Formats: sequence, C-alpha cells, structure tokens
Amino acid sequence: MIITIKIGGSLADKETGGLVEDVKKLIKEHKLVIVHGGGPQINKISRKLGKEPTIVKSPSGFKSRFTDKETMDITIMAMAGKVNKNIVALLRKNQIPAIGLTGLDGRTIIAERKDKIVAVENGKKRILRGDYSGKIKEVNGALLKLIIDNGYLPVVAPIGISLENEPVNLDGDRAAAHIAKAVNADVFVSLTDVPGLIIDGKLVRNISRHEAEEVLEKVEGGMRKKIFAALEALSLGIKTVIICSGLEKNPISSALELKVGTIIK
Repeated sequence: MIITIKIGGSLADKETGGLVEDVKKLIKEHKLVIVHGGGPQINKISRKLGKEPTIVKSPSGFKSRFTDKETMDITIMAMAGKVNKNIVALLRKNQIPAIGLTGLDGRTIIAERKDKIVAVENGKKRILRGDYSGKIKEVNGALLKLIIDNGYLPVVAPIGISLENEPVNLDGDRAAAHIAKAVNADVFVSLTDVPGLIIDGKLVRNISRHEAEEVLEKVEGGMRKKIFAALEALSLGIKTVIICSGLEKNPISSALELKVGTIIK
C-alpha cells in the first residue's frame, strides 16, 4: 500500500512519539511519503525578525498568507530549514530512513506563481501585488517514486518552483493531495491536532464527497482547507481521505483501520 501522510504545522512542535513509532512500524510493510505544514513556525520566525504576518481572506472565504519576497525568504527558513530538518532528524533518530526535500529540489512541485491575489477586507475587495504563492501545475512523481522504491521516506516541505524558476509558497494540504496522485497513493491521511471534522460538537466519522462539498460552506479555518484538499484529492483519483489527530497512539494505523477520524470517500 502507498500512503501519503500530511502532518499539520500545528503538530510540528508537539509530542508526537506515537506518530513516529507508527511510521517506523508501517514503513516495514508499506510505502510512505510525508508532506508537512509549518504555518505557526513561519509566524513565529517572522515575528522574531520584526515582520508581522499578513493573513488575508479570499472572496471564496479561504484564509491564506500574503507571501511577499521577504515572507518567502522567511518561509524557506522555517519550512525547508527548521521544520523539515527537525522532522527528518526525529525520524532518523528512530532508525527511519527519511530524506528531506522541498518542491524546489529536482523540480518536484512545479507551480504557477500567482503574483497578485484578491483579498476581502471590511467587505471590500483589494488586489495585493508581489505575491509569491503558487498554484500547483505538476508533481514529479517519478522522482518521489525513485526515492520510495529505494527504501527511503521522502519528507516534503510545500515550497514549489515557479515556471520562472522562483521559489513559491504552497498550501500544504493541497500539495499533499497532488503528491498523493503523483505517487498513486491508495489513501491520503491528513494529521492535525483535532480528532477530525467536528459539527455541532460531534465528530463526523463518515462523509461522502457530496456531503463534504455541502459542509465546506459551514466550516472555517484550517479544517475548511483540509476538507477542500480532501475533495481535491478525491477528484484526482484518490479513493479514501482520512482526517484525524496525530496526537493519538498509532494514529495512522488506527486511521487505516477506520477506527479514528473523519473518513471521506
């Protein structure tokens, strides 16, 4: 089985010993690829450098980071540097053959730079220019499969390379969805710091694609992005997406056994 695992940035600084042990067990029988986030870490480093992060809301209601040139440099520092290498070091410490890379390396993720984005502020639209975020166009699945087939675990930071060969910031959840397609993953497991999709205080255990599309308008924040990415993964041909907590014991194995989280098909 090929499993794509997205580790949310909210987990990067938390105790995830159960997750590491689970990966160590699973890689003996399955092929894995990890994609990680790092939003909180970008914010922390940005503020330390005296730059307040700019989070904007799109006309469709999604929140995202306005990534100017300075923020792009900070994103590379946080994602490709601190978060990616800390994850790789932790996995290596547990005898897991991890290799850290970004979408820049080997042109793993090619994306079209947006340059300008439309933001909604106080009910009014405004255009922000000089953005370095990207829309994914292609994933080098052959390179990732080469790494996986040789017994290694790729750990990918969601920084892409533009058509003009510039680094661009990518949404980690959507990057994971596209990587899942590129490696022909059987399942996409999205790990976060909550049990899954919560509606009216209750965990939704199973939800269809159609139901997820309807729910998308009702949820906000990070979960909205995760549901959107799940729907994108399904549209790209992934059979099953599971959103669950990465803080549990054996979170991935439990998800694969359909014991935890929200299962979207």
